[in-house]
Amino acid sequence: MKSPKKKKVISPALEEQLSEMEEKAAQRDIHIHYDMLEAAGLKLKGGICKINGEYHIFIDKRKPISEKIDILNSYLNSPLPEDSP
Repeated sequence: MKSPKKKKVISPALEEQLSEMEEKAAQRDIHIHYDMLEAAGLKLKGGICKINGEYHIFIDKRKPISEKIDILNSYLNSPLPEDSP
């Protein structure tokens, strides 16, 4: 019999920081998606893209909260990619 998974304790400070980053993204009309980024057994990297004129950031939901914060921070503190000609 498998032992039950232990729930990881997440720092309230990190949760607050992630929430602030998500709010900052919402203010810039950037949508954030936390999904299992996997297809046909391959782990996908995630990233930012523009769909129908709106920006979307895709992050693997299995990443630790600190990595999610780092990813959001890097996208929100750099210029958004422009359309290719």
